[in-house]
Amino acid sequence: MLVLGLLLPWSVIPDVSGAAPAAAKGAAYKHAYYLFLSGTPVGCEDCYVPLLITAESLEEIASEKTKTDCALITTYERDSIWHNEGLVSVAPTDIGKPQRMLLLRGRKYRYQEIRAAEVLKLLQNPLGTIPISRPSCLVDLQARQ
Repeated sequence: MLVLGLLLPWSVIPDVSGAAPAAAKGAAYKHAYYLFLSGTPVGCEDCYVPLLITAESLEEIASEKTKTDCALITTYERDSIWHNEGLVSVAPTDIGKPQRMLLLRGRKYRYQEIRAAEVLKLLQNPLGTIPISRPSCLVDLQARQ
């Protein structure tokens, strides 16, 4: 079992669902999953691997009756953070436990739980090690000057 114990600050995860984030309620995000596209990717779509961070395991969420807010980060090749997607709601019916499948934003993904060390490495080094162009970083740097 992954014990991340990560408490993501309110400002890092914008609330797009209308519900209070789990972090605001005092819940720690303890589980993290890489999501691998189940269908045929469009272009380099499978280069951008979603990272879903949850307070409860997906198996526990599947057993509940209500939606749960989870943090979603898009990574580039699981090496760097490409975009912070904010909070997404995951319903119990979105999770297929035996197949380890998740329906998210109209796409089917295979999910794989990852260790805390892997998540912490990504969060501590969000630019990663693969040299890629980051137009949004350039815009941020120009705005600061």
